[in-house]
Amino acid sequence: MVDEDKELPELKELYDELWSDGRTMIKDMNRSIYVYLFAGFVTLVFSVIIIGTAASDWNKILTGTATNLTYFYVIMEIPGAVLYIAFGVFLIYWYIKLKNRYSRLIRLEKAIKD
Repeated sequence: MVDEDKELPELKELYDELWSDGRTMIKDMNRSIYVYLFAGFVTLVFSVIIIGTAASDWNKILTGTATNLTYFYVIMEIPGAVLYIAFGVFLIYWYIKLKNRYSRLIRLEKAIKD
């Protein structure tokens, strides 16, 4: 019982803080969710660049103008591109998941704003 009496004022203070900063918190959350989309998009763009570089290095190998460093690059570029693609897809998946999870809050914030 003593713990409950101690926790109630702390909870009230927390709820008051959430109430007063609710709109700002939702805006910040929405912007944070868009970071996942941006990071996923940038990651996928860089994966395309890595694939292009790998194709160029494969061309050097097939024409016989490759150095030892070119072989090393090809060995690293192919798994790197696959990991970048997987990571980009994972970030976009989380963007969609979070956007759907908090869509009601985002709609409420927009309704309050209008």
